[in-house]
Amino acid sequence: MIKKTTNKKKSKLSALNRITPTLVVVLLISALLLIPVPFIKISAGPLFNTVGIEMDKEVISISGVETYASKGELNFTTVSETGGPFGRLVLVDAISAWINPTEAIVPTRDLYPEIIDPEKIRQENERAFSNSQTDAIAVALSYLKIPVTMNVVVDSVVVDSPSDGIIEPGDIVISVDNKEVKTASDVVKYVQVHQPNEKINLTLSRNLKKLEVTVVATELKSDTKKASIGISIGPRIDPPYDFNFGVAEVGGPSAGLMLTLGIIDELTINDLTGGKIIAGTGTINYLSEVGPIGGIRQKLEGAKKSGAQLFLAPLDNCDEVTSDYYKSMPVVAVSNLAEALSAIEKFTKSGGIQGLETCQ
Repeated sequence: MIKKTTNKKKSKLSALNRITPTLVVVLLISALLLIPVPFIKISAGPLFNTVGIEMDKEVISISGVETYASKGELNFTTVSETGGPFGRLVLVDAISAWINPTEAIVPTRDLYPEIIDPEKIRQENERAFSNSQTDAIAVALSYLKIPVTMNVVVDSVVVDSPSDGIIEPGDIVISVDNKEVKTASDVVKYVQVHQPNEKINLTLSRNLKKLEVTVVATELKSDTKKASIGISIGPRIDPPYDFNFGVAEVGGPSAGLMLTLGIIDELTINDLTGGKIIAGTGTINYLSEVGPIGGIRQKLEGAKKSGAQLFLAPLDNCDEVTSDYYKSMPVVAVSNLAEALSAIEKFTKSGGIQGLETCQ
């Protein structure tokens, strides 16, 4: 006897057959979207008011001299990185950032060619931020005609490197190949014009005594065509006042310009901001030159969301600011401290951007 299947049962089986493949596809797509990808998402980070208070701490605290409060803001901008050494970035988040004009997706290998311990990256970023603070103090005091001496000091020597046993932590670098050194970047530049295995002559100061040494360079790990001598260096100054920076979990050198402006504003009776909310970014060196940075679009986004009325951007980053999206927040191109100060003064006095070189 053959039992016939009812139309109702056939309908259920047919529906089940249709649902099962669909469910499998949905599950597969969901799984694919959650797969980690070798990219880093760059998005807008928080702003820090250099003449204000963050987390109950003054961003810049100066003691030993009279300081003056500001009615406005001088914010330095930051970016946030997700993925690579900084946690897991999945495909769906990467796609979302890729279609978002205010975020960026960068292959991990472009930013970090080698596998690097996140703790080491954090330490290097903190060191760069610390160096930018020192540079900012030196530049600001120089602008205010307050005497200050700045030296380039050896922070550490890599064990078994070409400098091991020749150069010591605490040595002051005076020159490289008879070229005067004024910043840490000078040392890097003069060393890297050499090739591996070439001799490099350095003039140092150790315990107040001048010392001439010769080091045979090895290759730089990140670029084997360039020379390295196995030292880490940084600026050191002896300012007449005590400076303290109450910012944590921030790294890199791009706050240099805004830190410099913050110090100048605190040490001068006239309010530099004119009560305006001003944001910006850019490195700064001993010549008061403003250098380019990464993540300009993300920093602009952070500033715009925070209500900034004016943004100071390095001249070399201007070609990345092409959208009308920032018309409500003029982006002014500056190449040095004097141009930044002039731009702020014109903006606060006129309330507009007449006579200013904008990036838009």
